[in-house]
Amino acid sequence: MRIKIKIVSFLFLLTVFGCNSTVQTVNKQEKYEPNWSSLRKHNTPEWLDGMKFGMYFHWGPQTVACELEDKKLNNLDAIEYWTGEKFDAKVWVDLMENAGAQFGGPVAWHGSGLLNWDSDLTDWNSVNKGPKVDIYGSLATELRKRNMPVISSFHTGDFWSRMWGPLSKKDSTYLNPYNDNSAYATSNNGRIASVIFDGWYDRISEAIGKYQPDMVWFDTGFGGTVDKELKKEMYKGRLLSDQSNVHRGVPEYYQQKLISYYFNKGIDWGKEVEVIYKSHDIPAGIGMRDIENGNLKGLQYDPWIADIDMSHHVDWTATWFYNPKNPIKDAGTLIDMLVDITSKNGRILLNVPPMADGSFSDSVKKELYAIGTWLKINGQAIYNTIPWIYYGEGPTELTLTGHHAQGKHSGKFIPKYTSEDFRFTQNGKILYAICMEWPGESVAIKTLGSNGKLYPNTIKSISLIGSKETLSWAHTPDALVVQLPKQKPCEYAYVLKIERF
Repeated sequence: MRIKIKIVSFLFLLTVFGCNSTVQTVNKQEKYEPNWSSLRKHNTPEWLDGMKFGMYFHWGPQTVACELEDKKLNNLDAIEYWTGEKFDAKVWVDLMENAGAQFGGPVAWHGSGLLNWDSDLTDWNSVNKGPKVDIYGSLATELRKRNMPVISSFHTGDFWSRMWGPLSKKDSTYLNPYNDNSAYATSNNGRIASVIFDGWYDRISEAIGKYQPDMVWFDTGFGGTVDKELKKEMYKGRLLSDQSNVHRGVPEYYQQKLISYYFNKGIDWGKEVEVIYKSHDIPAGIGMRDIENGNLKGLQYDPWIADIDMSHHVDWTATWFYNPKNPIKDAGTLIDMLVDITSKNGRILLNVPPMADGSFSDSVKKELYAIGTWLKINGQAIYNTIPWIYYGEGPTELTLTGHHAQGKHSGKFIPKYTSEDFRFTQNGKILYAICMEWPGESVAIKTLGSNGKLYPNTIKSISLIGSKETLSWAHTPDALVVQLPKQKPCEYAYVLKIERF
């Protein structure tokens, strides 16, 4: 986590001829300018460091098309069938709390020109169309009642086909979604028209101003680097010289303008906020990096987040939205992901797909309740923790990393952990050793031997979270050996709580 810096201005009033001197300190947060150097002064909020598990929801006309299994039904026509009669923000946030989520929010704009908030800019919004409710606003209100930070995401893709209604505050030209508006894709000397980005900026800045999100996440299209990365045209921020330089995405001017607007709004609101982005969409050090439906290998130096789909991608029709053909990941798999990612300085934003009517399937609720049960017992090893010197121990490693790595081939590359696999987190003097599978009578953790990082006579006590039994243990040079009770304290991962002097 980057060091938090407060801008302090000093006024020194010095008098002469023997008079007393006075030092006056005035705390003042400088406003951000729309350039990368200024925006890099922003720091990851301290409150976000302890947030490890959040939830968000892909819900829209795409859900209708999937449930009706009508591949000819496009997003525009599907809006007429999207009634959302069972949507209830309280029920959604109840589900989040029961699952143990710390933060959450809506997908505010995804895949069409329909906005999921009460927009004053266009009548193509969820209050006037579809379910006729303010999805974003009602969820934000309910989350704040429970002191849960609000995240909102924007997935805009091909911008000229995602702009319905008046273009922008500057241009009242009405884009009819039934017309072909693709001319805007090349009307700026072969690039996307600036007026399209004006409309993009106006819409997102409106949502930010209305609902004051604590986190804003910009998905694919914001910078355009993910597409080149997935096409193997870019590697670790370097454009490969023998590949195309064709690049789509929001111009830097608009990126800088929007991020500075958001950061400055945070100052006005009196709270710390964060922007989340993909790959190298913006320069490093300005926001938090997101890995889509994937994971990273090894302990990361900077805080990061993975947005994980709760569904396996078997049928790729409108992935991320509820699709009866796509099975739900079981709680054990999702808990393993949460443990592993937390140990690597990350956190999870879990996509929970509602059905078209706004309710949740029994399979979704079953796995979320199981996650919540596990977190009620073991949450202290996840919430408000930080990584340790080593993120883990054991034979199981990721075989595919990066964007979509855990979603390819119906989850084929999601690791299957063993009783020899451990992950470590810590909070203060407490070190948590999380065994990914039940080991049986005893466990030996080589990393924690007295020849390693834990010196002799530094362990005060060891307990198994969820169990009342007193444990026998030995701190040998080669390993920390712990005798375990016969009865498992919970399902899934098992947490040894190691208190140190």
